[in-house]
Amino acid sequence: MTNRKLDEIRNLVLPVMRILDLISIEEEEKLKQIPLGYIRKNATRMHAVCRFKPGPKGYTKTIEDVKEVAIHPEAVNEKWIHYARFLMFHEYLHAIGNIRHDAVFRRLEDLWPDEVAKNAGKEFGRFLRNRAAKWLWTCPKCDKEHPRTRKSNGRYLCRKCKVTLIDSPVGQTHDL
Repeated sequence: MTNRKLDEIRNLVLPVMRILDLISIEEEEKLKQIPLGYIRKNATRMHAVCRFKPGPKGYTKTIEDVKEVAIHPEAVNEKWIHYARFLMFHEYLHAIGNIRHDAVFRRLEDLWPDEVAKNAGKEFGRFLRNRAAKWLWTCPKCDKEHPRTRKSNGRYLCRKCKVTLIDSPVGQTHDL
């Protein structure tokens, strides 16, 4: 199952990969055949994935071995669309055989022309964690907040102040 937004992103990313001379016309056509999808909407740590068909571990993967490229559904929203393009580029680098996040992969990844998008991962991750948070662990001394999905129940200290963090349901403060 695919989506018009994902197709639009693919249609923007593949020509850039051709211009950067990372793929041939034949590889571009093969990449167009890979199904696109979404990862779970409640995922907070994973932003995208290149899923491969089952096979022996350690052997060289090719475009034919790719089962799907999936992106977080929040990434295709207007605010994050630039990051979604970078995610698609990143996953296509995996699809063309660069499995590990080694120095070679990082050099290829660095070829993406949008510097803002390349550095948006931390902000996107923070956005996802804040969205999923049910509790704020707050330091009563320095007021630093840590969004979390579960209560701390007094088990954790502020790294800076060494004071026990206070639990507050999201939307409330500890001053109530």
